[in-house]
Amino acid sequence: MLVALAGNPNTGKSTIFNALTGMKQHVGNWPGVTVEKKEGDCIINGKKVHVVDLPGTYSLSAYSPEELITRNFILEENPDVIVDIVDASNLERNLYLFTELLELTPKIILVLNMFDEAQKKYNIDVHKMRQILGIPIIPTVGIKGKGIESLKQAILNSKKFTPPKIEYPEDIERRISIIEKKLRKENFERARWYAIKLLENDAEVIKKIGSQNREIVHLSEHLRHEIEDIYGDDIESVMASVRYSFAHGLFHEVAAPINVGGVTITDMLDHVLTHKYFGIPIFIAIMYLAFQFVFLVAAPFQDGLDFIFNGKNGVPGLVDISYSWMSSFMPAWLASLINHGMLRGLGAVLTFMPVIMLLFLILSFLEDSGYLARVAFLMDSIMKKMGLEGRGVIPLMLGFGCNVPAIMATRTLKDENERKLSIALNPLIPCGARIQVFAFLSYIFFPHNAAVVLWSLLMLSIAVVFVLGFVYSKTVLKGRTEPFVLELPPYRMPTLKGISIHMWEKSEGFLRKAGTIIIGAAAIIWFFAALPWGVEYGSEQSYIGMLASFLAPLGTHFGLTPDAIISLFFGFFAKEVVIDVLYVLYGSKEAIALAMSPLQAYSFMLFLLFYTPCVATLATIYDETKNKKFTLLVILQGFALAMLFSFAFYTIGSLMGVGT
Repeated sequence: MLVALAGNPNTGKSTIFNALTGMKQHVGNWPGVTVEKKEGDCIINGKKVHVVDLPGTYSLSAYSPEELITRNFILEENPDVIVDIVDASNLERNLYLFTELLELTPKIILVLNMFDEAQKKYNIDVHKMRQILGIPIIPTVGIKGKGIESLKQAILNSKKFTPPKIEYPEDIERRISIIEKKLRKENFERARWYAIKLLENDAEVIKKIGSQNREIVHLSEHLRHEIEDIYGDDIESVMASVRYSFAHGLFHEVAAPINVGGVTITDMLDHVLTHKYFGIPIFIAIMYLAFQFVFLVAAPFQDGLDFIFNGKNGVPGLVDISYSWMSSFMPAWLASLINHGMLRGLGAVLTFMPVIMLLFLILSFLEDSGYLARVAFLMDSIMKKMGLEGRGVIPLMLGFGCNVPAIMATRTLKDENERKLSIALNPLIPCGARIQVFAFLSYIFFPHNAAVVLWSLLMLSIAVVFVLGFVYSKTVLKGRTEPFVLELPPYRMPTLKGISIHMWEKSEGFLRKAGTIIIGAAAIIWFFAALPWGVEYGSEQSYIGMLASFLAPLGTHFGLTPDAIISLFFGFFAKEVVIDVLYVLYGSKEAIALAMSPLQAYSFMLFLLFYTPCVATLATIYDETKNKKFTLLVILQGFALAMLFSFAFYTIGSLMGVGT
């Protein structure tokens, strides 16, 4: 049995998914895109149910990868049931997506999640709602596990669905019917849905239908213009207003407000955390404290893992023990490759797993609590002053996870210049990979101030984004900005299980990369340092030494050592490889710490903060813009900023004698 979970962001969909599947789940990417795909299994009364968690989305239009993935999955995979999870405390707003799902399939179970919070605002007549909609309605409190068993039974027994049809005005219905009949003659399933989407000028549907019958597309264009002439508005607004009217009417039929005007805990917290003047300083302080917590708690675990792999004070570590054992029965070069290259590179990455896992734990806590949605709101208010506003805030926020899906998310921006502006600024947001490298370098070169160093880099990147956004939006990329509407979920206490699963999902992805790309990169770097045969490992006569000597003059004015330049070179392919390069070349964190002065180390991190994004990000920029010049400008922008900040910091620091 195939079940798909759908819903708006911040409705507790992931909590319901975790409650259904537990740890019997895995995370990957949807084919062809970098949007996360979560699926898992559960057993209900002895029957295996495969659950797919569709991306959170507010609608089923064709403007974003998430929207396309959700509706294409329903169209192509035809799941046995769709579980639409709504935030019951924001019921009317969440019902819009339900109306679109209802047009796509009748096989829907409606889950009223956060029902306890909803009951503080209004009384919901669930029985009446079931009678009106003719589908199972399940109240849940996902975070406490309430209603999950009822949901499981509803999934298992979901056979008869009798939902109402979304009725449009007669003049629109008549035109839908004309197109629907044409489609049925062509044997199209879901003919009514396709007819509605053709009228709505849906590009993906037009492309699909047009490849088989251009006459139907031309007919729909003619009928669409007739509707727009009748209503004096664009077709999307006309159709959306009907769906909103259905959602509005349904809500007022089944919900009676209570405690009107009452002040909630969310209201009180928002009064402080989203304050016009104090909101941003509070956010900065929270991030600083989060980094302090991460480094303080992770330090003993890091030291323990480092000791296991590399030893200390004359006590050999796993790398040396394994090398001594392997060299007794295999060629020394092969033993060195496996241990001094691949195993040491893996050890370097695993040593920083405590930092990564704790960082993801904190971010998951902030996200599940509802605070990160407020951060997007706060950033929007600042960006308006800097010349940036509208939905461009969301892709920039996503950039802290990974720049690739963040750049793809700019598809939701309708103004081309605003979209280009968001794409140009996104690589300046440090992605998760760069943050991991900064955590690694901060811990090694600034062990007593690692949190301050990491915090300063993030704050600098945000400041640069604001300034450049202001300059671009007033000059070369003037755009037609749109109002920004963001749903702020109520504050809630995340469950340990929920944030632990989120932490593991993200950490598992890093471990997979460590077990494949990073180990492979470590092996390549070892060969560069060991070849040609007979030279001293990593010496000037080795290939990596020759490359370092060639590039060394480039780093003179920026405080970049030859090995730092080498790591930047390999970091173009994946930023995490920077860690591997340094560990493979130096062998231990103590040796790395002696290779650069604090001034050089911070200058190195400044360069790493801004220089060219990874190859995957550049490929995505070109794929989204189809513009080689624009992609080249993004690369040049990064290098210009990297050289500017690195040169200025290193020069001023050298003149003042600070950290040399």
